[in-house]
Amino acid sequence: METGDVSSSYGDPLIFLFAGSFMIALTMEKWNLHKRIALAIIAFIGSSPNLIILGFMTATGFLSMWISNTASTMMMVPISLAVTKHVADSLKNNSDTDTSPGNFPFGTAIMLGTAYAATIGGFGTLIGAPANTILAATVKNLYGIDISFARWMLFGVPMVVLLIPLIWLYLVKIAYPMKVKNIPGGRDIIKKELKELGKMSYEEKIVLTVFSITALAWMTRSLFLQKFIPGIDDTLIALFGAFILFLIPAKNKNGGILDWDTVLKLPWGILWLFGGGLALAAGIVSSGLDKWIGNQLVNFSDVPFFIMLGLIIAVITLLTEFTSNTATSTMVYPIVAAGAAALGTDPIILMVAACMGATFAFMFPVAAPPNAIVFATGYIRMGKMAITGIWLNLCSIIFSVIVVYYLVPIIFGSLLK
Repeated sequence: METGDVSSSYGDPLIFLFAGSFMIALTMEKWNLHKRIALAIIAFIGSSPNLIILGFMTATGFLSMWISNTASTMMMVPISLAVTKHVADSLKNNSDTDTSPGNFPFGTAIMLGTAYAATIGGFGTLIGAPANTILAATVKNLYGIDISFARWMLFGVPMVVLLIPLIWLYLVKIAYPMKVKNIPGGRDIIKKELKELGKMSYEEKIVLTVFSITALAWMTRSLFLQKFIPGIDDTLIALFGAFILFLIPAKNKNGGILDWDTVLKLPWGILWLFGGGLALAAGIVSSGLDKWIGNQLVNFSDVPFFIMLGLIIAVITLLTEFTSNTATSTMVYPIVAAGAAALGTDPIILMVAACMGATFAFMFPVAAPPNAIVFATGYIRMGKMAITGIWLNLCSIIFSVIVVYYLVPIIFGSLLK
């Protein structure tokens, strides 16, 4: 490939979509709005051990739809640690439960629940996880087709709404059931944290307003917004939201609501990784490697589609347990697309299947940043994470095959027609 062809991959619109959305997310973090949203969700849900875990999972899952999985987990873990220690102290004299780190069922469940919810929540929107953004960018590069923010949400949000309660039930009823039904003062910690935040500041209100308008614009762009503003896309919406935050001055600090020092915290490494992945995908096509891979897969054309789906998702799930989700998805999308052509299958459907395989990895700390963060708390042993995760992996593979076979063609099947 020529230098110009390679470098153009680093200016892909979806890289700027991710950059714009990250700027908005960093502004939320700067003014502590993300913490207020999370605490409000948890305070609303309840104070029994099981409901506290559901509250943390719901809050983390929602946040992960809009900010990075890593950031949402990093923000939630200190709060979950405080709650875990409070619960452990309240049970020391009233229960025979082992409350030491690594052996406390509640502590293990809330940490794993937080990590799993961050991973699943990221699946809900195009900007929620790099694997989703890379998928949309690869489809655009290979086929010139846009996967809109609204179309992905139509697919991703029901997955989040369905999977978080299912995994919560698995954690609290099967993996780490607790005999204690109520914890004194469980909700008090959350209310205390909310009280310490004080009243909503002017800056928080501005960020919440801009964030809400941006999210609404993403969801309605393909429905009717394009009729009023021809040429608008998800990238322009994200960048415009960030631009507005630069323009509006802050009241409690010098400068704007969003400033350049905050923007410098952007995960530039991930943006470069996006560009490299897109360049790699273009190289696979321009070199003819995709055709060669496709020819090798012709031998599998007689294998039933259901079994082929299961094999693809299982292999990618296993691979992403030992490499990052982002690296795995970057590598496999062009290969899966080439294989789909050889098998006579819609490539977008197989690429969505690959995205699910790259996302739902629950066994090891290295599988996803949220897993590594909660593992570092000491409340989870490696063996327990692996045993808990392997069953979730197996169930996720079966679940993904069913979803890809029946639901994905309905939502994405018309894109190539």
